[in-house]
Amino acid sequence: MERNDNTEQTEALWDDLPGDIQHESLWEAEGTELAVRQLMEQLKASEARQQSLMKKQLLFTRIFAVSNCVLVLLFLVFVAGVLPRLTYALDKASETLVAVDGALEDFGEVFDNVNSLVDSSSKAVEQTMDKVEQMDIESLNEAISDLNDVVAPMAEFFGRFR
Repeated sequence: MERNDNTEQTEALWDDLPGDIQHESLWEAEGTELAVRQLMEQLKASEARQQSLMKKQLLFTRIFAVSNCVLVLLFLVFVAGVLPRLTYALDKASETLVAVDGALEDFGEVFDNVNSLVDSSSKAVEQTMDKVEQMDIESLNEAISDLNDVVAPMAEFFGRFR
């Protein structure tokens, strides 16, 4: 049923279009030929404008393509020029980091040695302080004064011969 409706609508549209007899009467009517010629002129002008715009579009497309090629070429030259220097710099940085790592290990060993030296020195100072504390300072002072008493007369005796 739907197909019949479509067919009827299509036939109704064809019925609305002018037939051959009607075409001849339209051509014979005044101004129809002039109107068709004007439409043809407009179509030609439109086509010429479209061709002009397409030529401009082609020109800009070519310019765009050439500029992209130039940019890609410049990028490749840049990469070819910079990449070797960059890899060289990275290699040198890697070598430097390895050297710094070795220096840090040596510094750690030196630090450990200094710590052990400080520990042994502090132990020696403690032992010395213990021995100083164990000494009897008063008896040492008495011994020095006794020695002074013995040496003073000898100093006087030898002082006379000068």
